[in-house]
Amino acid sequence: MTSFTIGMVTVEILDGARAITAVPPSQWHGDRKERVADATLANLQAADGLRARIALVKWPDDDEVSLGHAEIFGGPADYERLEDAGLISPKAVGDKLVARIRALKYGEAGRASGAVTDWAQIGGWADADAPTVLRDLGATATGTYGDLLPSATRFKSEPAIEVLAADPRALFAVYALTRVMPIMTGHGKSAVEGPNA
Repeated sequence: MTSFTIGMVTVEILDGARAITAVPPSQWHGDRKERVADATLANLQAADGLRARIALVKWPDDDEVSLGHAEIFGGPADYERLEDAGLISPKAVGDKLVARIRALKYGEAGRASGAVTDWAQIGGWADADAPTVLRDLGATATGTYGDLLPSATRFKSEPAIEVLAADPRALFAVYALTRVMPIMTGHGKSAVEGPNA
């Protein structure tokens, strides 16, 4: 098991691949059939009572990869949003994964959903220089999506990360920083407090 704390979230990545049964994101509007796939699991914990498990899944039929599929075991009710939002879909490029980084943000409807973010905001959640912290956790590159994935046709100026598929620590850190921390701090809410107030 590998463990680290980023922002106010402790991430424990479990050793070895585990089988997971879920609907691949590419099939949410397709056949919606569950498939069995190999996943790397991580437990997330925070002082506010958050207890969750997320999965980095390599789907069997193609090069589809996804990070999320959260199971929430405890904590403020706002974290339940992670069960149906906040998925990260990195692109497999050889032995690496390249992921565009967005952050959850509360909107007018009062629900957190994916929104454009920047390195300064990510660094605020990390309480450090985000690219440096992510490189320390094994990221092979940080930058813009267009630079890290030259074949990208959209979202080229958004932040992105590249990791070795065999060492996804930094990708799990991105999830903690851009999914958990925004809910914890109420990112986008008119009041300063998050669900922990």
